Amino acid sequence: MFALPTKGFQRSVNKHNVDLTICGDWIEACALFGDGEVTGSDIVDLLRENEVYESQDFAWELVNTVFAHVRERQRVLGDGYPLRVQAGTRVVATMPWQDFAPYAFCLLLSLPRAYPTWWRAFGNDFTAQGQLFEDLTAESVAATFGGWNVHKTGWSVATPNRISSIVGEIADLLGEVTGDVVRWSAAKAKEAGLDMLCFRPFTDGRVGIPVMLFQCASGMDWRNKLHAPEIRVWTKIVTFASEPKKAFAMPFTLEVDDFRNHTNVINGLLMDRDRLLAPGRTQALWTTPALNEQLCRWIEPRLATLPQTE
Repeated sequence: MFALPTKGFQRSVNKHNVDLTICGDWIEACALFGDGEVTGSDIVDLLRENEVYESQDFAWELVNTVFAHVRERQRVLGDGYPLRVQAGTRVVATMPWQDFAPYAFCLLLSLPRAYPTWWRAFGNDFTAQGQLFEDLTAESVAATFGGWNVHKTGWSVATPNRISSIVGEIADLLGEVTGDVVRWSAAKAKEAGLDMLCFRPFTDGRVGIPVMLFQCASGMDWRNKLHAPEIRVWTKIVTFASEPKKAFAMPFTLEVDDFRNHTNVINGLLMDRDRLLAPGRTQALWTTPALNEQLCRWIEPRLATLPQTE
Protein backbone atom coordinates (compact mmCIF):
# COMPACT_ATOMS: atom_id res chain seq x y z
CA MET A 1 0.00 0.00 0.00
CA PHE A 2 0.98 3.61 -0.39
CA ALA A 3 1.89 5.51 2.73
CA LEU A 4 -0.83 7.14 4.78
CA PRO A 5 -1.45 10.68 3.48
CA THR A 6 0.46 13.39 5.32
CA LYS A 7 -2.49 15.76 5.06
CA GLY A 8 -6.15 15.24 5.91
CA PHE A 9 -5.55 12.53 8.52
CA GLN A 10 -5.67 13.83 12.09
CA ARG A 11 -5.92 11.79 15.27
CA SER A 12 -9.49 10.65 15.78
CA VAL A 13 -10.68 9.56 19.22
CA ASN A 14 -14.27 10.68 19.74
CA LYS A 15 -14.66 12.44 16.38
CA HIS A 16 -13.56 11.49 12.88
CA ASN A 17 -10.87 13.93 11.79
CA VAL A 18 -10.12 12.39 8.40
CA ASP A 19 -10.97 14.13 5.14
CA LEU A 20 -13.28 11.70 3.32
CA THR A 21 -12.32 12.90 -0.16
CA ILE A 22 -8.58 12.56 0.50
CA CYS A 23 -9.16 9.16 2.10
CA GLY A 24 -11.25 7.96 -0.83
CA ASP A 25 -8.63 9.08 -3.36
CA TRP A 26 -5.89 7.38 -1.34
CA ILE A 27 -7.81 4.09 -1.23
CA GLU A 28 -8.46 4.29 -4.97
CA ALA A 29 -4.77 4.96 -5.63
CA CYS A 30 -3.69 2.02 -3.45
CA ALA A 31 -5.94 -0.35 -5.40
CA LEU A 32 -5.48 1.07 -8.91
CA PHE A 33 -1.77 1.92 -8.82
CA GLY A 34 -0.63 -0.55 -6.17
CA ASP A 35 -1.32 -4.25 -5.63
CA GLY A 36 -4.70 -4.29 -7.35
CA GLU A 37 -6.76 -4.50 -4.18
CA VAL A 38 -7.20 -2.99 -0.73
CA THR A 39 -9.20 -4.45 2.14
CA GLY A 40 -10.89 -2.72 5.02
CA SER A 41 -8.63 -4.64 7.41
CA ASP A 42 -5.54 -3.27 5.63
CA ILE A 43 -6.78 0.27 6.14
CA VAL A 44 -7.79 -0.21 9.77
CA ASP A 45 -4.39 -1.74 10.59
CA LEU A 46 -2.54 1.17 8.95
CA LEU A 47 -4.69 3.77 10.70
CA ARG A 48 -3.97 2.19 14.08
CA GLU A 49 -0.26 1.66 13.38
CA ASN A 50 0.04 5.36 12.60
CA GLU A 51 -1.97 6.25 15.72
CA VAL A 52 -4.66 8.05 13.76
CA TYR A 53 -7.16 5.74 15.45
CA GLU A 54 -6.87 3.83 18.69
CA SER A 55 -10.23 2.07 18.63
CA GLN A 56 -10.59 -0.61 15.97
CA ASP A 57 -14.39 -0.25 15.94
CA PHE A 58 -14.14 3.51 15.46
CA ALA A 59 -11.66 3.04 12.61
CA TRP A 60 -14.08 0.64 10.95
CA GLU A 61 -16.76 3.36 11.08
CA LEU A 62 -14.53 5.52 8.89
CA VAL A 63 -13.72 2.65 6.54
CA ASN A 64 -17.39 1.75 6.05
CA THR A 65 -18.23 5.40 5.31
CA VAL A 66 -15.41 5.74 2.76
CA PHE A 67 -16.30 2.44 1.10
CA ALA A 68 -19.86 3.74 0.70
CA HIS A 69 -18.37 6.71 -1.18
CA VAL A 70 -16.38 4.35 -3.39
CA ARG A 71 -19.54 2.36 -4.16
CA GLU A 72 -21.27 5.62 -5.11
CA ARG A 73 -18.45 6.49 -7.52
CA GLN A 74 -18.82 3.00 -8.98
CA ARG A 75 -22.57 3.53 -9.39
CA VAL A 76 -22.15 6.90 -11.09
CA LEU A 77 -19.44 5.89 -13.56
CA GLY A 78 -20.41 2.26 -14.17
CA ASP A 79 -17.98 0.57 -16.55
CA GLY A 80 -15.98 3.79 -16.70
CA TYR A 81 -14.91 3.28 -13.08
CA PRO A 82 -11.74 1.17 -12.73
CA LEU A 83 -12.58 -0.30 -9.31
CA ARG A 84 -15.19 -2.54 -7.71
CA VAL A 85 -16.19 -3.05 -4.09
CA GLN A 86 -16.44 -6.75 -3.30
CA ALA A 87 -17.81 -8.44 -0.17
CA GLY A 88 -18.42 -5.01 1.31
CA THR A 89 -14.86 -4.50 2.58
CA ARG A 90 -12.59 -5.07 -0.41
CA VAL A 91 -11.76 -2.67 -3.25
CA VAL A 92 -10.40 -4.34 -6.39
CA ALA A 93 -9.03 -2.91 -9.64
CA THR A 94 -10.82 -4.40 -12.65
CA MET A 95 -7.99 -3.80 -15.14
CA PRO A 96 -4.56 -2.12 -15.29
CA TRP A 97 -4.63 1.63 -14.80
CA GLN A 98 -3.38 2.13 -18.38
CA ASP A 99 -6.81 0.97 -19.56
CA PHE A 100 -8.35 3.84 -17.59
CA ALA A 101 -5.83 6.55 -18.42
CA PRO A 102 -8.32 9.46 -18.08
CA TYR A 103 -9.37 8.29 -14.61
CA ALA A 104 -5.77 7.57 -13.58
CA PHE A 105 -4.75 11.07 -14.71
CA CYS A 106 -7.51 12.80 -12.75
CA LEU A 107 -6.86 10.67 -9.68
CA LEU A 108 -3.14 11.46 -9.74
CA LEU A 109 -3.93 15.18 -10.09
CA SER A 110 -5.94 14.85 -6.86
CA LEU A 111 -3.16 13.27 -4.80
CA PRO A 112 -1.14 16.47 -4.08
CA ARG A 113 -3.71 17.11 -1.35
CA ALA A 114 -2.59 13.86 0.28
CA TYR A 115 1.15 14.15 -0.46
CA PRO A 116 2.14 17.81 -0.92
CA THR A 117 5.88 17.14 -0.46
CA TRP A 118 5.84 14.41 -3.12
CA TRP A 119 4.12 16.76 -5.56
CA ARG A 120 6.47 19.69 -4.97
CA ALA A 121 9.40 17.54 -6.08
CA PHE A 122 8.13 17.85 -9.68
CA GLY A 123 8.59 21.61 -9.70
CA ASN A 124 6.30 24.54 -10.39
CA ASP A 125 5.85 24.30 -14.15
CA PHE A 126 2.31 23.02 -14.66
CA THR A 127 2.10 23.84 -18.37
CA ALA A 128 2.05 20.22 -19.59
CA GLN A 129 -0.43 19.22 -16.90
CA GLY A 130 -2.74 22.09 -17.81
CA GLN A 131 -2.61 21.39 -21.54
CA LEU A 132 -3.35 17.70 -21.01
CA PHE A 133 -6.29 18.53 -18.78
CA GLU A 134 -7.67 20.96 -21.35
CA ASP A 135 -7.34 18.26 -24.03
CA LEU A 136 -9.15 15.77 -21.80
CA THR A 137 -11.89 18.28 -21.04
CA ALA A 138 -12.32 19.07 -24.74
CA GLU A 139 -12.75 15.37 -25.61
CA SER A 140 -15.13 14.87 -22.68
CA VAL A 141 -17.30 17.83 -23.68
CA ALA A 142 -17.37 16.68 -27.31
CA ALA A 143 -18.47 13.20 -26.20
CA THR A 144 -21.02 14.51 -23.69
CA PHE A 145 -22.67 17.25 -25.74
CA GLY A 146 -23.40 15.78 -29.14
CA GLY A 147 -23.72 18.41 -31.86
CA TRP A 148 -21.79 21.05 -29.89
CA ASN A 149 -18.56 22.57 -31.20
CA VAL A 150 -15.52 22.75 -28.96
CA HIS A 151 -12.79 25.34 -29.47
CA LYS A 152 -9.75 25.69 -27.20
CA THR A 153 -8.36 29.21 -26.96
CA GLY A 154 -4.91 27.89 -27.89
CA TRP A 155 -2.92 29.92 -25.38
CA SER A 156 0.36 28.38 -24.19
CA VAL A 157 3.86 29.45 -23.26
CA ALA A 158 4.94 28.61 -26.78
CA THR A 159 2.09 30.54 -28.43
CA PRO A 160 1.22 33.43 -26.11
CA ASN A 161 -1.82 34.76 -27.94
CA ARG A 162 -3.13 37.95 -26.42
CA ILE A 163 -6.70 38.70 -25.57
CA SER A 164 -7.47 40.66 -28.75
CA SER A 165 -6.57 37.66 -30.93
CA ILE A 166 -8.73 35.30 -28.91
CA VAL A 167 -11.67 37.70 -28.83
CA GLY A 168 -11.52 37.94 -32.62
CA GLU A 169 -11.53 34.17 -33.00
CA ILE A 170 -14.51 33.74 -30.71
CA ALA A 171 -16.51 36.53 -32.32
CA ASP A 172 -15.91 35.00 -35.75
CA LEU A 173 -16.91 31.52 -34.60
CA LEU A 174 -20.16 32.77 -33.09
CA GLY A 175 -21.01 35.35 -35.72
CA GLU A 176 -20.88 38.06 -33.07
CA VAL A 177 -19.16 41.47 -33.05
CA THR A 178 -16.20 42.39 -30.87
CA GLY A 179 -16.66 45.01 -28.20
CA ASP A 180 -14.20 47.38 -26.54
CA VAL A 181 -11.36 44.98 -25.77
CA VAL A 182 -8.88 47.66 -24.72
CA ARG A 183 -11.24 49.26 -22.23
CA TRP A 184 -12.59 46.11 -20.59
CA SER A 185 -9.61 43.75 -20.36
CA ALA A 186 -6.24 43.92 -18.65
CA ALA A 187 -3.33 45.05 -20.79
CA LYS A 188 -1.46 41.76 -20.31
CA ALA A 189 -4.47 39.46 -20.35
CA LYS A 190 -3.89 36.09 -22.02
CA GLU A 191 -7.36 34.68 -22.41
CA ALA A 192 -9.29 36.47 -19.62
CA GLY A 193 -9.86 33.20 -17.81
CA LEU A 194 -11.24 31.45 -20.87
CA ASP A 195 -9.68 28.09 -21.71
CA MET A 196 -12.34 26.70 -24.01
CA LEU A 197 -15.43 27.74 -25.92
CA CYS A 198 -18.34 25.33 -26.38
CA PHE A 199 -21.33 26.23 -28.52
CA ARG A 200 -24.28 24.66 -30.35
CA PRO A 201 -24.73 26.20 -33.82
CA PHE A 202 -27.84 26.09 -35.95
CA THR A 203 -27.91 25.74 -39.72
CA ASP A 204 -29.45 29.22 -40.08
CA GLY A 205 -26.11 30.71 -38.99
CA ARG A 206 -27.77 33.28 -36.74
CA VAL A 207 -26.67 34.47 -33.31
CA GLY A 208 -28.43 33.72 -30.04
CA ILE A 209 -27.19 30.14 -29.72
CA PRO A 210 -26.25 28.17 -26.57
CA VAL A 211 -22.71 29.12 -25.54
CA MET A 212 -20.55 27.96 -22.63
CA LEU A 213 -17.26 29.61 -21.63
CA PHE A 214 -15.00 27.07 -19.90
CA GLN A 215 -12.33 27.42 -17.28
CA CYS A 216 -10.21 24.24 -16.90
CA ALA A 217 -8.53 24.11 -13.49
CA SER A 218 -6.20 21.16 -12.89
CA GLY A 219 -4.24 22.43 -9.89
CA MET A 220 -4.75 22.70 -6.16
CA ASP A 221 -5.46 26.42 -6.54
CA TRP A 222 -8.74 25.72 -8.37
CA ARG A 223 -10.82 27.66 -5.82
CA ASN A 224 -9.02 30.84 -6.86
CA LYS A 225 -10.36 30.35 -10.40
CA LEU A 226 -14.04 29.81 -9.64
CA HIS A 227 -14.98 33.26 -10.92
CA ALA A 228 -13.20 32.76 -14.25
CA PRO A 229 -14.08 33.36 -16.97
CA GLU A 230 -15.74 36.57 -15.82
CA ILE A 231 -19.01 36.88 -17.71
CA ARG A 232 -19.24 40.64 -17.04
CA VAL A 233 -15.94 41.10 -18.88
CA TRP A 234 -16.73 38.79 -21.77
CA THR A 235 -20.11 40.34 -22.49
CA LYS A 236 -18.32 43.65 -22.94
CA ILE A 237 -15.46 42.46 -25.14
CA VAL A 238 -17.81 40.36 -27.30
CA THR A 239 -21.30 41.75 -27.97
CA PHE A 240 -23.21 38.52 -27.37
CA ALA A 241 -26.81 38.63 -28.58
CA SER A 242 -27.69 36.47 -25.58
CA GLU A 243 -25.58 36.03 -22.47
CA PRO A 244 -23.35 32.92 -22.42
CA LYS A 245 -23.10 30.54 -19.47
CA LYS A 246 -20.00 29.70 -17.48
CA ALA A 247 -18.60 26.20 -17.17
CA PHE A 248 -15.86 24.95 -14.88
CA ALA A 249 -13.95 21.67 -15.25
CA MET A 250 -11.67 20.07 -12.67
CA PRO A 251 -10.24 16.60 -11.99
CA PHE A 252 -11.30 16.46 -8.33
CA THR A 253 -14.33 15.00 -6.59
CA LEU A 254 -16.53 16.98 -4.22
CA GLU A 255 -18.90 16.04 -1.44
CA VAL A 256 -22.57 16.76 -2.20
CA ASP A 257 -22.74 19.98 -0.16
CA ASP A 258 -19.46 21.30 -1.58
CA PHE A 259 -20.61 20.53 -5.12
CA ARG A 260 -23.85 22.44 -4.62
CA ASN A 261 -22.14 25.44 -3.02
CA HIS A 262 -19.43 25.70 -5.67
CA THR A 263 -21.99 25.35 -8.45
CA ASN A 264 -23.81 28.31 -6.93
CA VAL A 265 -20.58 30.35 -6.96
CA ILE A 266 -19.87 29.41 -10.58
CA ASN A 267 -23.50 30.05 -11.58
CA GLY A 268 -23.10 27.58 -14.42
CA LEU A 269 -21.99 24.07 -15.21
CA LEU A 270 -19.54 22.37 -12.83
CA MET A 271 -17.82 19.30 -14.27
CA ASP A 272 -15.94 17.51 -11.49
CA ARG A 273 -14.24 14.14 -11.98
CA ASP A 274 -17.51 12.18 -12.03
CA ARG A 275 -19.06 14.37 -14.71
CA LEU A 276 -15.88 14.85 -16.69
CA LEU A 277 -15.35 11.10 -17.03
CA ALA A 278 -19.03 10.25 -17.55
CA PRO A 279 -18.53 9.31 -21.25
CA GLY A 280 -16.70 6.19 -20.02
CA ARG A 281 -19.98 4.86 -18.66
CA THR A 282 -21.19 4.02 -22.18
CA GLN A 283 -18.03 4.25 -24.31
CA ALA A 284 -15.05 2.18 -23.22
CA LEU A 285 -12.61 4.02 -25.50
CA TRP A 286 -13.97 7.56 -25.54
CA THR A 287 -10.61 9.33 -25.62
CA THR A 288 -8.29 9.29 -28.63
CA PRO A 289 -5.30 6.90 -28.64
CA ALA A 290 -2.96 9.90 -28.93
CA LEU A 291 -4.34 11.50 -25.77
CA ASN A 292 -4.25 8.19 -23.88
CA GLU A 293 -0.59 7.77 -24.78
CA GLN A 294 0.23 11.30 -23.61
CA LEU A 295 -1.62 10.78 -20.33
CA CYS A 296 0.26 7.54 -19.64
CA ARG A 297 3.62 9.18 -20.34
CA TRP A 298 2.77 11.98 -17.91
CA ILE A 299 1.55 9.59 -15.21
CA GLU A 300 4.41 7.07 -15.16
CA PRO A 301 7.25 9.14 -13.63
CA ARG A 302 4.97 10.56 -10.94
CA LEU A 303 3.51 7.19 -10.13
CA ALA A 304 6.98 5.72 -9.67
CA THR A 305 7.72 8.04 -6.75
CA LEU A 306 4.48 7.84 -4.76
CA PRO A 307 5.32 7.33 -1.04
CA GLN A 308 5.19 3.69 0.02
CA THR A 309 4.52 2.19 3.44
CA GLU A 310 7.71 1.28 5.29
